[in-house]
Parts: sequence; structure tokens; C-alpha cells
Amino acid sequence: MLFLSDEVTNIGERNHSDFSFSFNEDKFPHISTFGDQILESERTDYNRIFKLVKKSVKNILGKERTGLGLALSNLPNTIGAYWQLGGNYIVLNETIVGYMRSATHTTKEFNSFLFTVLAHEYIHSVGYVDEMEARRMTAFVTKMTFGEDHIAARIGASDLWHLYPSLLLLPSGDGSKMKIVNNFDSDATSYIT
Repeated sequence: MLFLSDEVTNIGERNHSDFSFSFNEDKFPHISTFGDQILESERTDYNRIFKLVKKSVKNILGKERTGLGLALSNLPNTIGAYWQLGGNYIVLNETIVGYMRSATHTTKEFNSFLFTVLAHEYIHSVGYVDEMEARRMTAFVTKMTFGEDHIAARIGASDLWHLYPSLLLLPSGDGSKMKIVNNFDSDATSYIT
């Protein structure tokens, strides 16, 4: 679950016990050329971004899972997204997604936000259940996919509410509304319905 970190005590203050890695980074080539083409595309396509998430996680962590769905819901403003243990849906906070669509300066920045949030929840779904472990793995995957200076890597290594403090001012929902996103994880469907 991507939620407001306990590390953020007040807007703008952060506990700097940053994420560290104990991996040999030389073993993992960057996927950045292919990834940047997707993130810079004008049209935001959840399925294309998720395809890149799955490819990155498989190449870097050696784990994969198929058959996930995506939904948008009016969640509390301290929850960016969640995946329920054993569930088949990643649920994004529709209010935060809408805000980020207007608050980000470029398509690449918005799509980097989506990549990072989807990667975090996907990493949960492939077995990294502990929140801090999933955060470390998300930071690692984004860094290895795009390089440490990329906006996706900066989002992955930080706290979303630290980078975008206005998120705390958004109206808070209760999760009572949910919309299913069609044509998500389409590679998992091997038949035509």
C-alpha cells in the first residue's frame, strides 16, 4: 500500500534514513531507452506503463505475476494506492491521479508517477508484503530501470507527499466509489472475449 510515510512528520520535514541497497548494480542493465519512450508518449496508457513495470520487475527482481486488474477509487488523501494481500486488483487513488495529471509539468513526469505507484503495488503482489521492503524494492527498480537522476527514480526513492506536499490538502475520500479500468494487463489475456 502506498501511503503517507511515517517518516514524514510535518510537510517538508523528512527523516533522512534514506533507502539503501545491498545489490550489485553492475548486474542490471538500464531499460531507460525503451522506458523513456513510453513515459514520454503524449497519451497516458495504464496498460503500456504497466507492461513496462512488469518487464522491469522481471528483469531486475526476477519475479512476475499475471492477471491483475486496475481500479480507481476515492481513497483517503494519505493513500496513493493499494493492493490487497491475495487480491487481483491494484486500486489507485483517483483524486491523487487527477491532481497529479494537472500538477505535473510534463507527460513524462506524470507517467513517471504512474510507473512508480504501479510498480510499488505490483512489487507487493509478487511477494514483497512488508511496506518498507516494498519501498526499497520500488526505489531499486526505478533506479535500475531509468538511472538515479530520472524523475521516476526520485519519486521511487522518496515519499510522494514529501515531493508533492499539496497532496495533503486534497479532499479525502472513503473508498466508497470504484471504477474498473478496461484493457489493463492485456498480455495476461491469451484469448479473445
